[in-house]
Amino acid sequence: MKVKHILITALISFVISAGSIFVYDQFFAQKIIMFDLKGYIATLRDLYIAGKIDDKQLQSAIDRIEVVVNSQPKRKIIITSDVLLGGNRVENITPKFERTNIQQSTTQK
Repeated sequence: MKVKHILITALISFVISAGSIFVYDQFFAQKIIMFDLKGYIATLRDLYIAGKIDDKQLQSAIDRIEVVVNSQPKRKIIITSDVLLGGNRVENITPKFERTNIQQSTTQK
């Protein structure tokens, strides 16, 4: 009887602790995310010089930087890829190019 109460108490304690850690990690802990600004600008430059995007698309792509950065929650810390070591272990928010349309990528490795 006493052993049963100890096991139930331990199980309840474990479940509550695991739940608390999960909620903290998902909603309160700060996360580091990466933005490859240098690579993004270089890609834009290359596409513009090659004539694959026009002035309007270039301006839209540049404006997209601000939209992507400002749309991130305050608990996420944005670091550019040139100052981040081990960039393959953090979320990458750099917009990707598909058929001259710019779409946001949220790859997590």
